[in-house]
Amino acid sequence: MPGRGVRAKHVIRRLPGVAAARRGVPPLLRRNKALRLMARRLYGIDATAPVPSDVAAGRLLDGMGTERLPVVLVVMFGTGPDTIEEVADEVARLQVATAGFRPVFVTDVPAFGVFRRYGYPAELLLPADGWQGRETWNEYARRLVGLMFDAYRATASVTIGPEGLDEAARVVLGSLSADSLRSSLDEAGSGSSPPK
Repeated sequence: MPGRGVRAKHVIRRLPGVAAARRGVPPLLRRNKALRLMARRLYGIDATAPVPSDVAAGRLLDGMGTERLPVVLVVMFGTGPDTIEEVADEVARLQVATAGFRPVFVTDVPAFGVFRRYGYPAELLLPADGWQGRETWNEYARRLVGLMFDAYRATASVTIGPEGLDEAARVVLGSLSADSLRSSLDEAGSGSSPPK
């Protein structure tokens, strides 16, 4: 025989309007500014944080502090599947060497298996070939990449051409080391200003 809680749950589910309330109330709660403010205060969610803590650093980096690493958009348009795999491998090597960034891949080729292998987030844009939208493909790409900068709070981006990772992209990714980030956070926390 079911317990009191189980019986009460069954009775409540049979009441008229409960199913509609279960579908309609959560969206209303999510849009309520007072409740969102209360949740931020209760759970310590900082909406002004410079980096989002929910973007995975991948499977290669782990431990405390990875949620504070800057997010870098790795943007690849017109890149072949073989080049995408080479780029993902090299970005993974740079990430392990520097321990200084979390990549988010943006591509127009559906090669999610390559990124999934490393546990990296990936976003797909429709390819420019055969584009027939109301806006031009460049407007579409600009709009979506801008949304990705906002959603992921990316602090940098590198653009990868059909040839793969170039020296400029390697320099940008290599410059994001955990040591330099730690020292800049220490300076900001101690109130001292950097030398001029």
